Amino acid sequence: MNRHSGVILAAALAAALAPAARAQESGGLSHIAVPAGSGQVAVRAHVLAAKQRVTPIDGAAASRIFGGRPAQEGAWPAQVSLHSANMPDQSAESLFQSQFCGGTLIARQWVLTAAHCVVGEDGRVSEPGSILVRTSSVALDRGDLRPLAQVIVHERYNPTLIDNDIALLQLAAPIQDASGPVGAIPVLPQGAAVPQGAAVVVGWGMMEEEKFPATLMETDIDIVPNTTCNKGMAEQTKRDFGSFLLGMGATNRIPQENLEQAFQILTSNMGDALTDNMICAGVASGSKTSCSGDSGGPLMVRQGDGSWVQVGIVSWGREPLGATQRCGHKDLYSVYTRVSNYFDWIAAHLRG
Repeated sequence: MNRHSGVILAAALAAALAPAARAQESGGLSHIAVPAGSGQVAVRAHVLAAKQRVTPIDGAAASRIFGGRPAQEGAWPAQVSLHSANMPDQSAESLFQSQFCGGTLIARQWVLTAAHCVVGEDGRVSEPGSILVRTSSVALDRGDLRPLAQVIVHERYNPTLIDNDIALLQLAAPIQDASGPVGAIPVLPQGAAVPQGAAVVVGWGMMEEEKFPATLMETDIDIVPNTTCNKGMAEQTKRDFGSFLLGMGATNRIPQENLEQAFQILTSNMGDALTDNMICAGVASGSKTSCSGDSGGPLMVRQGDGSWVQVGIVSWGREPLGATQRCGHKDLYSVYTRVSNYFDWIAAHLRG
């Protein structure tokens, strides 16, 4: 669920190699340290690969990680997990290792998730037969596995900006229950304002030291203005630019004045990281956040009557260049798809 800056960093190097010009004196590079490198992997491939290397952590051991706590059975009946269908069997180990994203049941036959969960690096949408949806339990080794009939990705999904990061999964058959739509959660209506303040995010995503839980975790976070995300990410991008330029400058003996010029040009013309289709949420310390494997899951707020409504979908975040830990960094909040911008789109597909 991470957005990276490889293309922009390449532009920074090109600018650094341009003819030297006098750089501005303030805000330069001298105070920035050079980290080890960085890389990027598509979310599905990354999560599945990471799970091959770890042992699942039970709820008691996981309760302190990223400020989360184990969810009680039945607490979030709308929450589902997405699994790669090519698991060797349906053992507890296979179910754990095959889970790569989350989603929410919004009707008997429909799951809401993130587009980036079902679109590969090559831009191809996953075939329905390649994904199984697991419902009805907080534990990855319990519940019901359900096949899909179709995968619908928003037509304006932009994988570069991770904008319009929303998708619908139609189950092959509706969930049958006499009490009504099983566990379905309402989503915020079209154009409705997202309340700032207390919210909850749930998922089976990566924790500290790249460990994953076998039980659903829940975390209390705050929805904050998008400007909070934009500011934190802009400051981190400046640090990353500086680190990259200093590292490449030292290796390639680029004059300091060229590096200063490139740094000032690039950092003085940055746009906002978030679009109006996104929500910023988390805590300033980074101690409570969503991470890889949580993608596609819900950001929820409690309504006046005590019920819950989904306002966001776990979408993306970023870590400092060269960071050894993917998530949980100070002033780097997570970003969620703003569901209220897509209520009409969702309703149109559910009507068929």
